[in-house]
Amino acid sequence: MRFYVMEQSGNVLIPAVDDDMEIIETSDVDRFVDIDFDARSKFVSERLKLLLEKYLPRYEFVPVFIIESEDKILNYWKFMPPAFDGYNAQYRNDGLISHISFMPDVEKLPIAFTAISPKGVKSIVVRMAVAESALRRGILGVKFTKILELNEV
Repeated sequence: MRFYVMEQSGNVLIPAVDDDMEIIETSDVDRFVDIDFDARSKFVSERLKLLLEKYLPRYEFVPVFIIESEDKILNYWKFMPPAFDGYNAQYRNDGLISHISFMPDVEKLPIAFTAISPKGVKSIVVRMAVAESALRRGILGVKFTKILELNEV
C-alpha cells in the first residue's frame, strides 16, 4: 500500500499559530492567498475538508476563522489526524518522513495519520487514494511526496 506525505506547494501567507487558536487576523500580510492547504498550521479549506471527510467520516475537524478584512472572513479547518505508532521510519533533513515500514502485527493501516520525527516535526501521511483524489480535483497549496518502503531504494 502506498502512502504520501502532504507538503506545502508554493508560498503561503498564513501566519504560524498555536494549536488552540481558532481566530487569526491577517493584518500583518498584504493579501491573503486563497489555498486549500497550509502545512505549517495544518489548515485545510472547505473544499479539501469535504474530500477528506469521504475517507475519514468520523474525523472531527476544528473550525478556524481567518479575518482578512472587515468584509472577508475565511473559514478553514484544522486537520491533524491521530498519531500512529505501528511503523519504523526514516526522515529527511527537514524532519518530514521519507521511508516507512509497518510492523507485521498491525492489523489495519490508517487512511491518514500524523508521523512525528525525532526532531518533533509533524508530517501528515495519507494513502495514495486520498492523494490521487485531491490531485484530480485541483486542490491548491499541496503536493504529495511518495513515501518509500524502507526496503526500496
